[in-house]
Amino acid sequence: MIWSLAVVVVIGAGCSPDPGAATSTTQRVPSTSSTATSTTSTTSTTSTGEVPGNTTTSLSVNPEVGDILVVGDWGSGNLPQGAVAGAMARHAEDNEVEAILTTGDNFYTDDAEFLMQPFGWAFDMDIPFWVTWGNHDVESNEKIEAVNEAFDDPPRWTVQDWGGIDIVILDSTQVTSLGQASFFIDAMSSSDRPTIVVLHHPPYSCSHDESTTVVVDQWADMLDRDVFLVLAGHDHSYQRFTQDEVTYIVTGGGGAALRELVECPPDHPEREAGAEVHHFVVLERNPQSVEVTALDVNSNVVDFVTLELP
Repeated sequence: MIWSLAVVVVIGAGCSPDPGAATSTTQRVPSTSSTATSTTSTTSTTSTGEVPGNTTTSLSVNPEVGDILVVGDWGSGNLPQGAVAGAMARHAEDNEVEAILTTGDNFYTDDAEFLMQPFGWAFDMDIPFWVTWGNHDVESNEKIEAVNEAFDDPPRWTVQDWGGIDIVILDSTQVTSLGQASFFIDAMSSSDRPTIVVLHHPPYSCSHDESTTVVVDQWADMLDRDVFLVLAGHDHSYQRFTQDEVTYIVTGGGGAALRELVECPPDHPEREAGAEVHHFVVLERNPQSVEVTALDVNSNVVDFVTLELP
């Protein structure tokens, strides 16, 4: 499976992926237990796999895990961030939560303590953060230090295990990093389990920042057929696309100022759902599927789709 895209993109200053090389670690962490238009679609994949860089380990699919809450472009310190965090807290009160997965732009300032206050409940509940780095997170040494301080030095690229599903987290601010390319190739080739890929800059988007062709150019050929969902942020909206039987979701409505959706070009994948609304996304693991639900600050459903697993 590949990403195919024929859209000419101009990426704004300060927002484009940075080819700088930073060191990172690879790890596989086992699991511990508003208007919108939308449609429902399905896709399929397979299971079992191994730990990148280690001896092969067969891992069975375990649907008995908590939900993953996905939030992006959220560390703004404003009222919408607090509202999104409050809606996420309400979900966590009523449902088991495995982790909070970010799609980047975690901090827009370097005041980590202030920006994390709305998420104090997550630390009280011992819910881990699986962090994706965004362009605003690496704007300065101070912001990098703030992210490292808040989340205990999160790796720039890594693999998390969620009930037999690989979650491959990439750093799209360093798309030309040879170390990351080696990690990504290994993550794809060493496992045939269902896979979710997470990065900050969206392969597909019809909004302020548009689709990110440099991501497609660098990483398209590295994806394999086990990838069934790609999550991204960067554009401050909610959008869903399908390309080559893979679902692509932009979830960047975690608190930063919203951006207007625009009409997709003729040669772009059709947008199946879209909303200019602050929100977060719930991933629910079922025996044969993953249910994806986008919720606004009042816990109203923005979009819902079931992604079937064989």
